[in-house]
Amino acid sequence: MLRNMTTRKRDESECQSAKTIAFVHHKGGTGKTTSALNIAGWLTKMKKKVLVIDLDPQGNATTGLGVDRRAIDGSIYDVLFVQKDIREIILETDSGVFLAPSSLDLLAAETHKFGNINNTRILKENLSSVETYFDFILIDLPPGSNLLVITGIVASENIIIPVDAGVFAYETMENLKTFMVALSEELGVEANIMIILLRGNSIPIFGAMREVKKFLREFLIENNIPSVKICTILFSSKIYKAQMRGMPISHYAPHSIVGRAYKEIAKELLSH
Repeated sequence: MLRNMTTRKRDESECQSAKTIAFVHHKGGTGKTTSALNIAGWLTKMKKKVLVIDLDPQGNATTGLGVDRRAIDGSIYDVLFVQKDIREIILETDSGVFLAPSSLDLLAAETHKFGNINNTRILKENLSSVETYFDFILIDLPPGSNLLVITGIVASENIIIPVDAGVFAYETMENLKTFMVALSEELGVEANIMIILLRGNSIPIFGAMREVKKFLREFLIENNIPSVKICTILFSSKIYKAQMRGMPISHYAPHSIVGRAYKEIAKELLSH
């Protein structure tokens, strides 16, 4: 647990609110968790205090940081539904990344009294007690457009969108655009798109990746958000080996091609 929060707080000269970033995609298997963990690892190596919030009932961010969900005393579920203080459930992992772990209880989230529109702000309100302790808060969202996703976006100032370099990139961006417009109209939520991560497949087809990148750039220009950075991440089995060992790529294979790619993305976040 994260004990003695006040004594471990950053110096007053450094006390600014953390940058909160949600990793968003309506489909599973697109690299939200992978991106969140590996960016978090590099930011930590760059001497930044980073909190990863695992809002996905699958708990891949939790296990990917080496935490056994069966052994934890509390999870983000307790913060959302049992009114537990988020400081009571935060763990410091072996990599130095802090974690608000997930639990299987989140699978029941949709059956709770979570339909009340005000409840989507619970996470945002809880983060106010720790936002000056951390430099970055990265929120790993589940797939879909359910209330957990909305809660994570409401708590975030920025979003990162992982996109596969395939034929469904157009559908992905159109669906996300529709979803974000609905959030803006219904909840007044305006999330800033910081980065689109274009992820390669196991057999990279560079011509196809160039075409998808061209499409994404045109899409951003047409929707008046041309300043969004598009970063490319090639497939590497080292990512999965790192996750099996419960550590980010920054700690497992920092000098690999994929390790260096995530390092550049972390640098990009520092420049914002």
